[in-house]
Amino acid sequence: MNNFQSGNASSQLNQIEGIVQQLIQQTQQASAQYQQLLKQEQENAQLLQQIAQREQQAAQTIQTALQGHQTAVQQMQHITSLCNQISHSTATTGSYAASTQQQPYSNYGSSSYYRQ
Repeated sequence: MNNFQSGNASSQLNQIEGIVQQLIQQTQQASAQYQQLLKQEQENAQLLQQIAQREQQAAQTIQTALQGHQTAVQQMQHITSLCNQISHSTATTGSYAASTQQQPYSNYGSSSYYRQ
């Protein structure tokens, strides 16, 4: 090989080495960016898990409240039914009592006699 060819090959090798060094540097920078993205995604995933857990707890609380409301409605319906029964019973008893109440005899002058 002559000097020109060896100098040219040496220059090309230097250029290749420079390009490879640039590629290494760019790849390392990209790796650092990916590391940062990975860290952010892991933090986001952890936050989402915490949010999901809170949402699950909120859903359970709401479900418990709804069950309490359902129980309260059932109890109030039962109370309404009892009130209706008592009202009906009182009306029936009241009309019976009114029909069996002692009535004075009006044809016995001033004295008060009651029939039984």
